[in-house]
Amino acid sequence: MTAHWLLLPSSSLPDDDDWLNAEESNVLAGLSFPKRRAEWRLGRWVAKHALASILGVDEPCEIQIVAAEDGSTEGFIDQHPASFRISISHRGDYAACAVAPEGRVGCDLEAVEPRTSRFVHDFFTAREREWAETGPSSERDLRVALTWSAKESGLKALRVGLRRDTRSMEVEIHEPYGTEAFWQSFVVTARPEGLRMRGWWRLEGDMVLTVVCDGESAPTSTLPL
Repeated sequence: MTAHWLLLPSSSLPDDDDWLNAEESNVLAGLSFPKRRAEWRLGRWVAKHALASILGVDEPCEIQIVAAEDGSTEGFIDQHPASFRISISHRGDYAACAVAPEGRVGCDLEAVEPRTSRFVHDFFTAREREWAETGPSSERDLRVALTWSAKESGLKALRVGLRRDTRSMEVEIHEPYGTEAFWQSFVVTARPEGLRMRGWWRLEGDMVLTVVCDGESAPTSTLPL
């Protein structure tokens, strides 16, 4: 099983909302804060295009993206569940979507930027703190962003999000690092269950993108219509 992924900028969004269906338009109307509205629109835009490209759907408005009771996103076509699982993440002017035909999938997009030692102490395990803080100083911001993003992808794959203690997810990053636009693997383990999940990460400019899924191969790009 191979996951697919898509990353789109906010500049790809149309000015109108004709690509939303009636239910989605109602949800958008209920969002008061401009930042939340912008993130919501971009997240739905990238998810619709990812699914449309894979399923051969001509119009994005034929696909509906809804929030499940657990907060995860799900795709529907003509009121029927799509045959693929999806996960959405947004950061700044970009949004990403991972799509998988079965099993678990989670994705996260994070900026590589300074974060405090308090952040690392509060959300990372002892092993993760050591890996993030004792490496080369030039790599610290990347190591912290990568660890945090991998945790978020793992939590999304389990459909629990940040309702669960982030320290219950431990990330093992496989070195050495690659370059931009090159996938590398990691493992995230959910404790105390001992559930190990395969993950993949790559650099996209000043951001890191992670995907956790049940497949054994790196995610495949899907292009928008």
